[in-house]
Amino acid sequence: LAGGTHHAFADRGEGFCVFNDIAVAAAVALRTYGEAAVAPILILDLDVHQGNGTASIFQKDKRVVTFDTFGDSNYPWRTRTESTYNVPLPDTTGDAEYLAILDEWLPLLFAQHQPKLVFFQAGVDALAVDRFGKLQMTRAGMMERNLRVYRACIRHGVPLVITMGGGYSVPMDASVAAHADVYKSAALEYQEVLRKQEAESSQ
Repeated sequence: LAGGTHHAFADRGEGFCVFNDIAVAAAVALRTYGEAAVAPILILDLDVHQGNGTASIFQKDKRVVTFDTFGDSNYPWRTRTESTYNVPLPDTTGDAEYLAILDEWLPLLFAQHQPKLVFFQAGVDALAVDRFGKLQMTRAGMMERNLRVYRACIRHGVPLVITMGGGYSVPMDASVAAHADVYKSAALEYQEVLRKQEAESSQ
């Protein structure tokens, strides 16, 4: 469980990211399965730092839609790049404000672009206890963030790929717990989907 190395560009690494695994995976999916099967791809980057490498790589590729909400005063400063949608957040943004943004944007993204594959960069550095994040989200708020993404994908029947991202609390316990929440909540949400599918197939 790792990944989400969204600062790496096509020709160089940056910000602790050697190569951009999300971009590579999206490109492989397009090459392997074809545009008809997976395009458009939607990349939801909810790490507190803008995914400048991902935005750069797909800036001219209409098959990939990049949505990025991030702390406006955070790194990267000099190499920030235009995503399809950039939503910068002021310092001290908390749960209510953050979740309201997702409630506004997620329905629009799915309705307007009708993605066939979603990548979720699930960094947890928006936590209030994070050393670098500058936002004020709680662990419960981060969980709600995750659930909104999962439920949107489930509701629209779109496959989802989840990667980790940043998390820099000291001690690391808060970041570790929030990272674990990302995958635990996904398992629970999709387990319920499978349960319903099995119940319907047995009728």
